[in-house]
Amino acid sequence: MDDDLKQQVQAKLEALGLNFNTFVVMASKQLVAQNKLPFDTTVPSEFDQASAIEELNQLLTRSDYELKHHRDKAKPLAQVTEELAEYHFD
Repeated sequence: MDDDLKQQVQAKLEALGLNFNTFVVMASKQLVAQNKLPFDTTVPSEFDQASAIEELNQLLTRSDYELKHHRDKAKPLAQVTEELAEYHFD
């Protein structure tokens, strides 16, 4: 791998919170498990806290509405917790 490509790969992996070794292990495990190349993810753009907060507020508003009007169809707390865990407020 040439130095320019290596630097670009490392920058993208850092944006995902990964290092090269972890990436290779993850890709290898998925190749074995799925029997195909696992290249289906994207690198997030720079974190925009205002957009993330707005998206979170929309999620909470929707959840509140669902609880009031469709209680039997509301998401389980564990699912909502998993969705909220995807947000990183630094």
